[in-house]
Amino acid sequence: MPIGCFSVVPTVVAELVQRQSRSVLDLGIGMGFYGVAVRQWLDSGVLPYRTLLHGVEAWDSYRNPCWNVYDHVFVGRIEDFLAASLIQYDAILLMDVLEHFDKPAGSNVLERAFERLAPGGVFLVVTPAIFESQGAVHGNEAETHRSLWTAADMLERGFEILSDGSLNTFGHQMLVARRIRVGS
Repeated sequence: MPIGCFSVVPTVVAELVQRQSRSVLDLGIGMGFYGVAVRQWLDSGVLPYRTLLHGVEAWDSYRNPCWNVYDHVFVGRIEDFLAASLIQYDAILLMDVLEHFDKPAGSNVLERAFERLAPGGVFLVVTPAIFESQGAVHGNEAETHRSLWTAADMLERGFEILSDGSLNTFGHQMLVARRIRVGS
């Protein structure tokens, strides 16, 4: 579905605000909620925006007015964007997206995205902590759930766990992981 889990919003927004991220890459924007969140809490909702905000979405039918807050939305596969882009970002968001990849493809996305992270930047991943079966939604095959990612999976890939999903918040069990690129 083009929406994510609202119970993780405070954690994600707090990370962006505390770091004062000035460039954000939102991978798999869906309806564009996190773009709106960036504009609200990093840019105070006032033009001209200070934060460079790029988004990637495979399903053009999700396009709606929220997409207008992005400086640019690449419509296509995340893998294709990451292969072509050379820009580095202060923050990269992969919100409710990783479960749509099988493990090998998801591992590749995690590594390629990390390569786009600027030194000192933060890479945030949110994914269900329990497997929830889901097929194509609205005819979008990219919405199919293909994998479950555990805290151990994320630790193995260099992430730290902010929430392992054991706490059922508002009926949601979500894993929240963070990886910071060391360096300056």
